[in-house]
Amino acid sequence: MSNLRNPQYDACLHLATSYQCNLECNYCIAGIRYVSDIFTKADPINISALKKTLNNSNKIYRINFTGGEPFLTPNIVEACIELTKKHFIAFNSNLTPKKVEEFAEKINPERVLSIDASCHIKELERRNLLSRYIHNFLLCKNRGFNIRAIEVGYPPLLKESDKYIKIFLEKGIDLTFSPYLGSYKGKFYPDSYSEKELKILGLTEKDIIDWFHQYGKLCNAGYNVCIIYPDGDIRYCFFINKSLGNIYEGIKFNDKLIRCPVKLCNCPVNIYDPYLFRKAISEVGPYDAEWIQPFKNRIKEYMKNLFFERKQNYLIDNTRKLIIEKVMSNKFLRKYLFKHWI
Repeated sequence: MSNLRNPQYDACLHLATSYQCNLECNYCIAGIRYVSDIFTKADPINISALKKTLNNSNKIYRINFTGGEPFLTPNIVEACIELTKKHFIAFNSNLTPKKVEEFAEKINPERVLSIDASCHIKELERRNLLSRYIHNFLLCKNRGFNIRAIEVGYPPLLKESDKYIKIFLEKGIDLTFSPYLGSYKGKFYPDSYSEKELKILGLTEKDIIDWFHQYGKLCNAGYNVCIIYPDGDIRYCFFINKSLGNIYEGIKFNDKLIRCPVKLCNCPVNIYDPYLFRKAISEVGPYDAEWIQPFKNRIKEYMKNLFFERKQNYLIDNTRKLIIEKVMSNKFLRKYLFKHWI
């Protein structure tokens, strides 16, 4: 049987279980849609329908649970128990919800490819959750899960990086930093990191260019990688609003690679899952790649959703007002969207 030491899977699903989160990090730029649903309740996963779709596709999947905070999903552990009978899973979590302990006790670590434990230090300290984070991290580590502690490289936080690295080392945890994508004091990151800050991140300026500036590069989004919204809608990626079906009804992948249409990509799948990228290249080759319409159309669609009622509008009135106010009042946000995503 394929396991963590020799994972063999055919495709990857980035499944956003909800947009609800128990933290309120001031640098979170997961996307406007995330913010708009951050106050909504996480609905249970339709496990039977999900399993049926996966079985009908005749593929072995890597399912990356993300959000929001995936461990706020009511039946997340039950879903993991069923999925890991055949597939692999991975998590991006702040590791503080109560269900983490149940997950660590009931799920086979050999079927969990990774747990990226998002360590939002200042927010954890503010909410008195840092000790719980450390407890749950060590619980998962001792149970044999492939887990790593990752802090967002928010510029002002990097000044205290040595202090926090030392604190975590004393607890038996290696703390690493990931690039921050967003603005701070009029500068846009990750492009504005200094050499010293890049060293803390363990990156070079070339890494930033190679990773996030993906425009025109080959990508396997839509071919063997996709994202799934909480309502089950399947899209190529967070920036390409092209449908591949609904995870509770059926999924149909594209038969060719694409070329990235966005000027700045914060989730380059050719970098984060090179295994599937190489697999895609070997199956269809780099030629005849498809150019997908850029993110502009998705922005237009989203803004239309803000101002007008739609048949399946997921935005409540108060949330709509909040997002309109946030977008329209923030000059940098408007400039950022059109400069980097269109």
